[in-house]
Amino acid sequence: MGAPEVESARRAELLELLVEYSKTHGLSSMSLRPLAAAVGSSPRVLLYFFGSKDGLIREVHGRLRREQLELVARSAHSGRGPVESVRVLWKWLANPANADVERLFFECYARSLRDPTGPWARFGEAGVREWLPHIARLLHGGSASPTLVLAALRGLLLDLLATGDRDRVQRAFGELLLSIVDR
Repeated sequence: MGAPEVESARRAELLELLVEYSKTHGLSSMSLRPLAAAVGSSPRVLLYFFGSKDGLIREVHGRLRREQLELVARSAHSGRGPVESVRVLWKWLANPANADVERLFFECYARSLRDPTGPWARFGEAGVREWLPHIARLLHGGSASPTLVLAALRGLLLDLLATGDRDRVQRAFGELLLSIVDR
């Protein structure tokens, strides 16, 4: 097509646009022609840069996982105590401005359970495996289980997205924080 640095910049630009589009529209029912039109490209160009529709999906949800992993890593290395670190992480996760990102995460997670060999393969497993060490650091080796905290955060977030009952979910989050305080 063109010079490698131009192609690399165009690919990166397209990936950003694809991620933003996917946050609002999801990936499950995506087809290349309308997707390409939405990001100002063509199906041929998308296939050139991403190899296939499956490759494109893998790139988008890989980018999503990296974004969230960076967030949890920043929280874990913030220098705050465990309770405040979890509170800061929850504030971002539960922020209505990030609801599209969270919906896309759960869409990819659920698809990885149903389609373990396709483009969604191992998304859920990787999302757990990659987060647990950061959650453990966030908890500073306290008595709270990183697995339990991660599962609770995701369960609360899923509940919040499904019901919109922010007050009830926030009260439950407060109970989670109490369980993190070392006795």
